Amino acid sequence: MDVSDIGKGEVRREPREPGLSGAEGCAAGVGAQASAEARSPKPESQAIRRPRVLLINASHPSYNLGLEKAARWWRRVHGAEIFRASEATPLFGFDAVWISAIFSWDVPLLISTAQMAMTKPFGNPAKVEVGGPGTFGVRQAIFEQTGIWPQSTPDARFEREPAREPGDYKMVFWSRGCPAKNCTLGFPRDGQPPICSVPEMEGWRYTLYPDACPARLISDNNLSALPRAHQELIVERTLGAGFPSVDANSGFEPRSLATRPWAIELWRRLPLVAWRFAYDEAAERAAVLRVIALLDDAGISRSRLHIYCLAGNEPLAECEARVREINAWGAIPIVQARTPLDYMEGPLPCLHDWTDEKLRAFRRWGNRFGKGMPFSEYRHNFAEKPYRGEDLFSVELPEGAAPGELGSAPADAGGAERRVPQLRLFG
Repeated sequence: MDVSDIGKGEVRREPREPGLSGAEGCAAGVGAQASAEARSPKPESQAIRRPRVLLINASHPSYNLGLEKAARWWRRVHGAEIFRASEATPLFGFDAVWISAIFSWDVPLLISTAQMAMTKPFGNPAKVEVGGPGTFGVRQAIFEQTGIWPQSTPDARFEREPAREPGDYKMVFWSRGCPAKNCTLGFPRDGQPPICSVPEMEGWRYTLYPDACPARLISDNNLSALPRAHQELIVERTLGAGFPSVDANSGFEPRSLATRPWAIELWRRLPLVAWRFAYDEAAERAAVLRVIALLDDAGISRSRLHIYCLAGNEPLAECEARVREINAWGAIPIVQARTPLDYMEGPLPCLHDWTDEKLRAFRRWGNRFGKGMPFSEYRHNFAEKPYRGEDLFSVELPEGAAPGELGSAPADAGGAERRVPQLRLFG
């Protein structure tokens, strides 16, 4: 079941899966074993009630890979009956309630839901667990308000051997961690809290997952810095899955990609919906230009370059210059507001000459109007909707088109394309 189909406050029970077959070649044997267990008659002494587990996605409707792994784990290990919701609904008792937040601004909902789940009719705080990457920067606040320490890092129950949960998921991590110590988002030089949690959550050394199941959304945090053999494995396995389109959503790191021309030749074999990389600060300009030149040499249209552009980390004029430069190159800017890991609600914390209102207006300007008018002439007259998720694949290959003929994937009206460097929960 796709959790994005579930409305707020609505609880749905999932049918028990007789088999947990995953993508071809990576979950072989798992489905057959589960099917055999399901068909085997149980002795009367073993005919006990199956655990009832409620999984709540506080970041609904965003796809929650961790909760998908959690559901498989509960079925495989405990034979559990799984229920889904986007908030706690007091219908009947559950043996466990797990709540997850992908983004820090969804943590207030996670906290209130956990507090409700620990009162009647649920009634047992020991049943409740919370976690997800959105909880990483606010763990202490969650503990103070709920008494629960969140599972913010990849969960060993689903992530480590031999407890990996193979299966068909919408996204995949072929690796964890990021070695880019020159990145000021994860290693800020100004003493400010980091914007990217990956180095601290997953480590600055890679953990490789060669047996991962291919998926259309590749979420690794730094693909271009991976060992060449592992990149080749990812491409071959993904090609073998036969997906009509693939999105390397977290993108490539320009400093590493600029020194590895072979990586461009390798990844162009996939039907990528876009070539994503970042131009988050002026210091990256030389590497970004080198990457663009390599992509030009490879015959890749600049309309397929989707360049993440952080706003708020440098003075406004410098951020605007980066947006306008991306447009001048013929690429598509994906503007994102600087959001510290401990941000939950209220005005965004600001640096330099920024204000919360300017940041929100700048994001909309950069994603919609940056190619034309300067920001000083832009009038922010629209109420901005909070980021609540997006379609994973807004662009498909045209019928009969070859991968190399794939067109650009334009940002939507609100600039909803988003780099989420650690899109997971409990997994």
